[in-house]
Amino acid sequence: MLKWISKSGTFIQFTIFTVILVLTWFPAFVNPVLPVITPSDGPLYLLLVSWIQHFPSLTVSIALILVVIQALVLFYVYQSNSFFKRSNFLPAIIILLAYSWSSKYQTMHAILPAAIFIVIALYSIMGMYGRQAAYHQVFTAAFSIGIASLFYIPLAFLLLMIWFTFITYRISSWREYAVSVIGFILPFLYYISGLFWYDNLPKGLYRLSASMFNFMLPPRLSAVNTIWLYVSGFVMVVTMVAVLNLMNDKLISLRRRSWILFNFSFAVLIIMLLPGWPILSINYLFAIPMSFFITGSVTLIKRKFWFEMLALGYFLAFVAVRVYWVIS
Repeated sequence: MLKWISKSGTFIQFTIFTVILVLTWFPAFVNPVLPVITPSDGPLYLLLVSWIQHFPSLTVSIALILVVIQALVLFYVYQSNSFFKRSNFLPAIIILLAYSWSSKYQTMHAILPAAIFIVIALYSIMGMYGRQAAYHQVFTAAFSIGIASLFYIPLAFLLLMIWFTFITYRISSWREYAVSVIGFILPFLYYISGLFWYDNLPKGLYRLSASMFNFMLPPRLSAVNTIWLYVSGFVMVVTMVAVLNLMNDKLISLRRRSWILFNFSFAVLIIMLLPGWPILSINYLFAIPMSFFITGSVTLIKRKFWFEMLALGYFLAFVAVRVYWVIS
């Protein structure tokens, strides 16, 4: 089935995307949920929520729009870098499914607006390869991550992804590192200036540091959430190993650009460990590399039967989780 979807035309794939969107998000409009608030939410997200929290249907609508935008932009990023042989809308479908597994998060949460800027950062980083002085791309990526961090503060650790990519691209010049730091701290300078202007500097700085480092044991999750997260982690690791191993036989440009998604995954893992195990929020960041690795495993690998079965089983697990949330 997945082989047929991946080889079908863009119109058919977009139709499937639309049908899944209606089936998974219609219940969210029937019973809208209030925005998700966590201790690590950044000032931009809290400001946005303060404007829309009294309008539940509007909150769900904005959340859905952000999911669709992320899916479409990520589809464009993969196509512009020629990762797959033909136009393939499957990554967008996977993004939609990944953001729809829990009815409690089918509303505004900080990762949604932040993810748009993260995708922009990934696109800029991928565009760095082969350029002699990619200062513009480095600055855009770092600046985008800085803005994303003001929506969800622990995302500041994604700056490490840029530095890991410098190693992947074999960039040793100090200038790229300096540009990345400047681009990253620029949004924070505006935020800190606002704190100083409104006489909230000590409180604001404390909240930034507390959101970045909070060492504690992992929180207890429900059985359904735990099973879903373990299954998602297993699927991602298996497909990641297979696709990255396959990329060793591809052009060096594709190989190094695909490793950016590994660097991103590793940085997200750091985010999960240091700021107090925000598992339910951070798991949505893994949707970005997962969409690439699952699509690659069912389109690029020649002997793909077991990967198709793995992806199909993952989809059935998604259906089971959705049914559970509907009847519970």
